[in-house]
This record gives sequence, C-alpha cells and structure tokens, in this order.
Amino acid sequence: MLKLATAFIMLLLFAVNGDAGEFLVENDSAKEARQTDGLSQPQDVNNPENTLPTEQQQKSPQSAYFGKKTDRPVSAHKVNYFSINQWPGNENAQLKYQISMKFRVLEPNLYVLKYNLFPAYLSYTQMSLWNISQQSGPVEESNYNPEFFLDYPVNAAVIGRFKLRNMVIGLLEHESNGLDGVQSRSWNRQYALIKFGFESKEKLEVTNSFLSDKALLYVKLWHASGYSGQDAYLQSIGSSDTFLDYMGKGEIGVSVRNFLWRGSLRDHQLDIKTPIFRDMSKDSYEIEFRQQLPNMNFALYLQYWYGYGETLLRFDQFGRRGFVGLAFSY
Repeated sequence: MLKLATAFIMLLLFAVNGDAGEFLVENDSAKEARQTDGLSQPQDVNNPENTLPTEQQQKSPQSAYFGKKTDRPVSAHKVNYFSINQWPGNENAQLKYQISMKFRVLEPNLYVLKYNLFPAYLSYTQMSLWNISQQSGPVEESNYNPEFFLDYPVNAAVIGRFKLRNMVIGLLEHESNGLDGVQSRSWNRQYALIKFGFESKEKLEVTNSFLSDKALLYVKLWHASGYSGQDAYLQSIGSSDTFLDYMGKGEIGVSVRNFLWRGSLRDHQLDIKTPIFRDMSKDSYEIEFRQQLPNMNFALYLQYWYGYGETLLRFDQFGRRGFVGLAFSY
C-alpha cells in the first residue's frame, strides 16, 4: 500500500513539473493568450481542444459569400397583399390578392468603368379575384404580369431635397388573364418610367417595401401592342371606344410616407395612381394605404378602386369598391 501511494505521489509530481516546465518557457503574453482561449473556446469532452475546427473551418464558403452581400437578388416588386371586400358569408364577397416579386439578373459588381450598364431585372406579378362564397369555379379571374426591365439609379438633385431617383426602361411587359374565347384579354408594352423622390430630413427605415423617401412621384409612358382582341370585343358590342381609351398610354403615381402620426404607428404610406392619355370620361383611380403593425411583419392594407380597368376582364366596366386586408413583404 505504501509503495502504491508513493508511486501515485511521484506520478503527480511528474505531471506538475512537466506543466511547470512548459510554463517556464512561455512568456507572460503567451500565458494570457492561453487563458483567454480557454475561456472563449468551447470545451467538448468528446473532442480534445486541439482537434476542434477552427473559426474559418466552421464557416462554409456559401455563408462567407452571402454574408458580404448588402442586398438580395429577389425582392418585392409591387405591393403584396390579401384583402376582402365583403364578409365571407356574403354571396358577393371576393378575396383580392396580389403576389409580386422581382429578380436581379446580374450581380451588382459587374460594372464597366464603375457603372452598371445593364441593371436587368425579371419580375412577376399575379393579381386574382376569388369568389370565396362560391363552391364551383371560385376564381373569377387572374391577371398575369411578367416584365423584363432595366432600372438605372440616378439620385441627382433637382431642387433642394427633390431628386431624380430612377430611370427605368421596360423592354417587355406582358399582361393577360389566361381565359379562353371571348373572355381572353392580353396586351404587351414597352415603357419608360422616371421616379422623383422628396428626401426626408430623418432617416426612414425601409420596412415592408415602404419608401425610403418622404414622398415619391413617378411618370410611366408606354407603347402598347397586342390588344386587337379587346378592340374586336368592343366593336362586337357596338362600342366605338378602343382598349387604350380605358387603359391609357401611360400612368402617373404619387406616394407619401409617414404623414399622419408618429410613435409606434409612424410607418404608414399612401399610394395613388391613375392612367394618363386616356379618354377623359373613363376615369380610373387606385388608392392604397398601408399601416405597419407594431412588432409584426405585416401591414394593415386598405384599397379603394374607382373607375374602369380594375382587371383585364373588367376593363370596360365601371366599378367602385373597397378592400381591407394585410400586406406583406420579403
């Protein structure tokens, strides 16, 4: 027993002397580094400390690549929402919803002489009317709206805080409702769009696709084609109007951000748009209001439509109705 105790003490002294010998050749800074590493490194009882993966090994090449990005290739294009115009029990109740996104084709660092000469985007928007109280054929219509466009940021001061923000060239915009026969509607456009922004004095957080400016004004002019089917339909019902009398040859829109109240309800926005260069008797206005809900990723959404052209199937029908629901972004 005495021999066993003596051997144990000798082994313990040898281990202590060995550690002491290592510490003797280390300077004070190395000792502090080892102590700091011991606190910061995770201790895994199943893996010795010197076999744990390094910080570089723990990060994949994909995470390192995307971690450097300041923007995403996919983002919201137009307002995304779900809304309803009547209580669900009403036989005329319709759910109106819109899904819209855009995809940046090229990386933003593919510049020529420090300028992005080809800022190309693909976008897709779908707006549908769903008759929620009807059991058969509940979807009245869906409008499909893909685009291919170039979006050039300008950010040039015009007067004071009023600035030219963007110039957009629409190489191709198509819209159709996918229906057959006399209900089929479609047309194509090439357009030019300019956006003016009124810069806010305080920084506005861009949440739920809201403006980064206090106000926005845009003018969109287009050349339309492929709408002969709509003109033929109007002639068949004895009308001398044309499709563009209702839809116009352009559009103008105004948006205002955070103009009602402050505090937790400060994030809100009003959008108004109307066609231009149309028949003056064919009024058409769309008014949207969004109020960001505190601590949520949704916004209260209100829409009021007045006039013609709410959908392609209804382009020659006068309507006046409101919707309430939720808007979202991603």
